[in-house]
Amino acid sequence: MFSDVLLQGRRVDLRCQSGPSRSPTPGLITAIEAAGTLVPLGDETVVVGGMLTPPTAEPHVHLDAVLLGARVPNRSGTLREGIANWAAIRPTLTREDVLERARTVVGWYRQHGTLRIRTHVDTGSRVAVEALLELREEQAGSTEIQVVAFPQEGILRAAGRREAWEDAVALGCDAVGAIPHFERTTEEGWQSVRMAFDLAERHGKRLDFHCDETDDPGSRNLEVVCAQAIDRGFGGRVVAGHCTALHSYPNPYAAKVCELVATSGVQVVANPLDNVVLQGRYDSYPRRRGITRVDALWEAGASVGIGHDSVMDPWYRLGTANLLDAASMLVHVAQLTGEDQMRRVFHTLSRENHLPFGEAPRTAVGQPATMLWYAAADEIEAIRTREKPRVFVSGVEA
Repeated sequence: MFSDVLLQGRRVDLRCQSGPSRSPTPGLITAIEAAGTLVPLGDETVVVGGMLTPPTAEPHVHLDAVLLGARVPNRSGTLREGIANWAAIRPTLTREDVLERARTVVGWYRQHGTLRIRTHVDTGSRVAVEALLELREEQAGSTEIQVVAFPQEGILRAAGRREAWEDAVALGCDAVGAIPHFERTTEEGWQSVRMAFDLAERHGKRLDFHCDETDDPGSRNLEVVCAQAIDRGFGGRVVAGHCTALHSYPNPYAAKVCELVATSGVQVVANPLDNVVLQGRYDSYPRRRGITRVDALWEAGASVGIGHDSVMDPWYRLGTANLLDAASMLVHVAQLTGEDQMRRVFHTLSRENHLPFGEAPRTAVGQPATMLWYAAADEIEAIRTREKPRVFVSGVEA
């Protein structure tokens, strides 16, 4: 039983029945009443105070590359060197190495209450693709994993890349990825967007783009993604990650694009930990933060998620798999320090971050008693301390 906990903005008592964590009929929430209403039953354990939320979800990480940062240090700190270092080490990957590193980081995510993970996998490595698809099945009883077929170096820049990308989707990846701003020309970038939609339609898949991850205000792939989503009826099934060029767009054009994102149902996923260090590298002072316009997207009615992106990999040497780190970075660099803004950022982790997987879980009577309990008194304190929550699965502490 939980007594006097903060849940969805009010203080309540909550009782749940416990069940085996892998049971097909997990423990359910049986009662939610005003704080001070429920009385402990017998020797029932009571957790007092703090805050309850649904588990969090990770909408954007690269599990094939985690923990490789020390092997191939990114000495310039740039996105391009990260890609080059990854390309150099990619041929040496083994199934065992990919699985060992990925398992370690999935474990870190679980310790922080993240029970759904969408990972990109570079389709330039068949070894990595097969390993992460194996990981998906292996972890199915404890962590839901989706795998995005991601062509890190594009699909039109060199022979064989398109075929490897298509093969990865045919092997069973959950979503089709692309990186239009990295193709050779603007026109080929737009072509790659259309090819990705074609491939997704053929296989009945969702889409997840690395989109306009650049400071160049002339990089304008997001509007093409949105237009394709509208024209093909893909609303709610498309993610556009990074979208950092939106930070540098002229304001009138940015307003148009934000409205288009909202109309299309495309979800933008910001990755503040990576982008605050990878963007602005061509700037002298003042240097741009390079984070997409989260406040403007919210104002337009668009859905925004928050990803960790990298965990000690060739792009970002740091990282803990704690999504509160990403939330804290976003609050700071996007200047979202208003009270309501900070609360919205916190709840994004357990609400909008689930949308790539389908519906967000609810903490309500009759729902599975899979929840996170934070000692923090409220959302702002949780972001400030970035504490590790206690994780309850089917009413049992994991």
